[in-house]
Amino acid sequence: MDNRDKIVVLLAGGRIVQHQDDRELSTEELYALLPDDMREHVNFQKWSFQPASNYTLRMCGELIGMVTSLVHDEGARGVVLTCGIQAISELSYFADLVWDLNPPLIFTGSIFNADSMNSETHLRLTQAVRAALSGRCVGKGVLICIQDAIYAPADVLRISNFNRGSLLAFPESPLGVFSQPSGNYISLRFPRHRYIQKMIMPLARNIPILPASLGDNDVMLRALLDKKFSDELDGLIISGLGDGDVPSSWVPLLRKLLKAEIPIVLSSRYPSGIVQATENYEGSAAQLLDMGLINGGMLSPYQARIKLAVGLAAGLKGDALAEYMHGK
Repeated sequence: MDNRDKIVVLLAGGRIVQHQDDRELSTEELYALLPDDMREHVNFQKWSFQPASNYTLRMCGELIGMVTSLVHDEGARGVVLTCGIQAISELSYFADLVWDLNPPLIFTGSIFNADSMNSETHLRLTQAVRAALSGRCVGKGVLICIQDAIYAPADVLRISNFNRGSLLAFPESPLGVFSQPSGNYISLRFPRHRYIQKMIMPLARNIPILPASLGDNDVMLRALLDKKFSDELDGLIISGLGDGDVPSSWVPLLRKLLKAEIPIVLSSRYPSGIVQATENYEGSAAQLLDMGLINGGMLSPYQARIKLAVGLAAGLKGDALAEYMHGK
């Protein structure tokens, strides 16, 4: 297949390209969904149709490696990637950390199957391909096409799993929108500056997220201190209360993990939270940061986990790792 100067629609699963009986849409069915004047500019190519629960960071790396090859080696003009809504925010964020090419890489998906009454397949594929062809997405990093707009992955937050409002861009506005009735793509702004890190495989694998909750105990944290677990631990994400606070009983246990040179990133459990060292008491964010936990800033726990895996794989340590982790 000659992909030079084409938009490659890479099918990595998702209901957007599946029938309700889980059959994948055929290439003929996919082309039939696109406007006549668009079809000659598009090639469809299948990857692995996997449920989000089966994804590993290694698989994510292999997928982005394939996308890079489509652009760098095969001369694709851009790539539109379909995947499940369950994975779209994390997978696109991972891609945005390592994508250093100018051609657009645009993710899209839908909570509805392609043959359901509420299907968005025609609209989403058409919009994503139109944006990729427009030239206005060049050099803007990885993007998400959803809900009639284009967003930066760092700005996308999933809040539901059962309606069209399943993704929310917050606190930033969209990077661009699609005008009606023509459906042309209109740019509104540039994404914030990205710190791109070269992807180095294999990525760190064992980075659990440990959430703090009201009245929580330290059973899970003590389990991580068990030698059979701690020896395999690459890092840890703490999803703290409010500003990043944790129960006071966690403090001595976290000190032990730090002494074992396990990098620990502190984040807020709020979907749009930020770590703030406003008060100083046992278990406060201020105390944890003074102890040596890495400030995750505005990163969600899920973003922090992915970013830490990329940073550790690149060999970042100490101040360099902390600087890389802080901010989106």
